[in-house]
Amino acid sequence: MGGDAGEGDAILAEVRARIDALDDELVDLLARRFAAVAEAARLKRPHGIPPLTPRRFAAVLARVAARAEARGLDPEAARRIWEAIHEEALRLEARVMAAAG
Repeated sequence: MGGDAGEGDAILAEVRARIDALDDELVDLLARRFAAVAEAARLKRPHGIPPLTPRRFAAVLARVAARAEARGLDPEAARRIWEAIHEEALRLEARVMAAAG
């Protein structure tokens, strides 16, 4: 196998630049998503709606898995990613709801 690491850097430079740009877009999208989560938390608190609504989360996971599969992605991988995103969203909602109290 071998090969020079510098050679790999040159071969992969263009695709790595695209991956970096996509990572930037993903971070921007996550920031927008979490801003919407914070807004939802502010709306939930005065109405006594809990941060976790299991039926809603199940629907989100099903929608994400179906979209992932339609796009040629592993639906289980997409579910795992969204579970991690959801955990962070719940932490954010708890902080926002506590601060609003």
